[in-house]
Amino acid sequence: MKRSGIPVAVAFLLLGGCAAQEMEGYTKQYDQWLGTTKDARIKEMGIPAKCHTFSDGGEVCEWSVQTQDGRNETVGLTFDKQGKTCQWSYRGFYGQKKSNTTCA
Repeated sequence: MKRSGIPVAVAFLLLGGCAAQEMEGYTKQYDQWLGTTKDARIKEMGIPAKCHTFSDGGEVCEWSVQTQDGRNETVGLTFDKQGKTCQWSYRGFYGQKKSNTTCA
């Protein structure tokens, strides 16, 4: 009995489309955080797992986020010296992604 690879290929395309759509939703959420304060992010997300302060007064913090299906993903937020979010990054199930905006 010969099996066709077409159903498998279609499944991968559909899953890839779902993943892209899911990441697009995250991107929109993270973009809304740009310009908000570190205090606002901590109030919403909790205490970050780790932070690093830069010599220019800016800071980057990472949060470990557990998804509903048990995966751990990392969200990083970079804050300028005024404490405003100026960039985000994501590492997890959907790969790696950064905001289009960067800190000055």
